[in-house]
Amino acid sequence: MSAIETVTMPKWGMEMVEGEIVEWHVSEGDTVAAGDDLVDVETSKIVNTVTAPAGGVVRRVLASPGDVIPVGQILAVIASAEVSDAEVDQRASGAGSRVPAPDPVAAEAVSTLMEPSAAGGDSLVAATPVARRVALEQGIDLNRVAASGRHGRVTLADLEAMLASSGLSLDKPRSPARPELALKRDDSAVSASPVARRLAKALGVNLLDCRATGRHHRVSKADVEAVAARTLSTPSPARSAGVSEAPRIESQTLSSMRRTIATRLQASKREAPHFRVQVDVEVDALLELRAVLNSQHSEAKVSLNDLLVKACACALVSVPGVNVQFDGTTVQQFADADIAVAVALEDGLITPIVRGANRKGVLAISNEIHDLVTRAKMGTLLPEEFQGGSFSVSNLGMYGIDRFDAIINSPQGAILAVGTAEQRPVVKNGQLAVATVLTLSLSSDHRIIDGALAARFLAALRGFLEAPATMLA
Repeated sequence: MSAIETVTMPKWGMEMVEGEIVEWHVSEGDTVAAGDDLVDVETSKIVNTVTAPAGGVVRRVLASPGDVIPVGQILAVIASAEVSDAEVDQRASGAGSRVPAPDPVAAEAVSTLMEPSAAGGDSLVAATPVARRVALEQGIDLNRVAASGRHGRVTLADLEAMLASSGLSLDKPRSPARPELALKRDDSAVSASPVARRLAKALGVNLLDCRATGRHHRVSKADVEAVAARTLSTPSPARSAGVSEAPRIESQTLSSMRRTIATRLQASKREAPHFRVQVDVEVDALLELRAVLNSQHSEAKVSLNDLLVKACACALVSVPGVNVQFDGTTVQQFADADIAVAVALEDGLITPIVRGANRKGVLAISNEIHDLVTRAKMGTLLPEEFQGGSFSVSNLGMYGIDRFDAIINSPQGAILAVGTAEQRPVVKNGQLAVATVLTLSLSSDHRIIDGALAARFLAALRGFLEAPATMLA
């Protein structure tokens, strides 16, 4: 290896601009080999692991769990033991270290000794990651702190000494809302999702007390919430004595995924003039086909959603004007139907894409969707597997929702919202009958798709669903 290697925030996909540090697998002083896991990073859609570019000693860790780091910024420095600390610090300072923005309330509460100097901030002051984070959280200007750490770095002890000289002290972290929720046992070895682990820390829930109902027997967000709700429901002595308490309010920062979803959907709703058309479809023949496929093929378990994806692919080929993307100036029309399927995750949703669904059989689509959904819930999808697409399908039928409106997944031109399949009264040949019916709602971007075009697409889709043999030919 070269004498010094830097580990930077990678760019996983064209849309990635930053990542949130979830958990470090190493500490300063650890020896690693090339390819060893270093740190888990959560992006807007997935959690990936950054690995060591080369072997050596982890000399500096420059970001902490919860920090949001831009692409390309240094996360850690790996160097051989022979490299001096001065050289390591010089390499580490090349990108500085990014930490959370200070709390304005905390900043106002400290004395004038801690107000930023007129020199233009303290970003150039050498400080440990912990000291810099605490200083920003509590509004302390590092220019005013005497450094006693190695190579002139400000340490946490230096911050405490500076405040003590002025008769002040560092604000202590807030204790959990209830003493019985305090973390008393080491739960670091418990397998849990990153979202569940962060929530447990915020609520003071020990992961050892949680059931593990998530995928691969991991503790999920719902498991943590269940423990918190059960514990908080126990009457406190104040309540039993008739003493009123202030309502308990929790604040949580949006995750990277939630922030991205909010930004994208807000932009889509604001920029794309949505209009919607609906149609009811009888799916008894489709359900019969599904039963036949599952009885004849043990290598797949075809769902109604798999057949809907195949029917949408056929309809998009028949009505290509809906199979488009629009960036505000240029319409891109696709020859193949690349269909994004909405998948609900613990902290949001993701839309893995079945590429070229019009050229694939139902069994192949079923197996591919199952694989994509499994890896989406594990957070191991590749960026190219969920970015792009020419059309989206969002199905809430499994939750008993009969119909709903969906927001377009820009830059796509349309999205199909699928309700539950249920028995309803219908009229056939003048006679009242019962059929299995589901409602389809198509949301379209009126800038590029007119009402007649959307209606033709739904008519084509209904034709494939009510006569499913036509899409298998």
